[in-house]
Amino acid sequence: MYPLIISLVGLLLIVMIGYNIIQQYKQKAETERRISVSKQHATITEVDELLLFSTKIPFSKALLLILKNRIRNALYIMINISPTTASYREHFADTEAQIKQIKENYVAPSLSSLQVPPNDKDALALVQATKKIRAVLRSEHAKQKINTDLFVSENQQLEMMQLKINIEISIKRINDAKNQKQYNTARQMTDKILKILSNIPHKDNDLENKQALLENVKTEVSSYLTSEQNAAMDNQQQNKKEDSKKKDLERLFADKQKW
Repeated sequence: MYPLIISLVGLLLIVMIGYNIIQQYKQKAETERRISVSKQHATITEVDELLLFSTKIPFSKALLLILKNRIRNALYIMINISPTTASYREHFADTEAQIKQIKENYVAPSLSSLQVPPNDKDALALVQATKKIRAVLRSEHAKQKINTDLFVSENQQLEMMQLKINIEISIKRINDAKNQKQYNTARQMTDKILKILSNIPHKDNDLENKQALLENVKTEVSSYLTSEQNAAMDNQQQNKKEDSKKKDLERLFADKQKW
């Protein structure tokens, strides 16, 4: 009797341990599933936020397809993880339709259509957006989702846009410094941008125009600085003359006191 009871207790313990192991495995699998889905959600949200800048940054057709395919791939992973979730399948179908529409009808705007906002905050937001898009390109290239030639081409275009936005922001700040008569600051910023432009081998018309504009600003600011230096030297010489006259008078009256 006792051996039977002991056997039943042992069997019960084995069943309980097995049940706990299965539950732990299920919990671990569910946690990993949620983490993976959350990661894909974050990818989709990031790309959606970058796509909002398509009205301000001239996206090429290739770049737009890269971003849309990134969303598509994330949704594909989510469907495999949660095949019964209807919203994932609907989003996937919508994205596929958008990709088809882009391939057939999208006409990329010219790079010259880039308009930098006059507000510093908005302009810096564009710079941050271009940096994030370039990071996405590097990620897709590392995953071999895009070939090297396409990566280099798109990255160079984004780098050029980033440079143009930074130049526009710098020109605004140079003008602000001039208006506040901070000519040394304006000169330093102008020299910095001109050095960057001089190192670009193949500049488009926009950059050529910016370089010419900054050369004129440099001449103007240098003229102001020279005038200030001359005025300071004149003041210094005038002060020396006045000091000399004062000393002569002091010596003259000192001699009279001896009389």
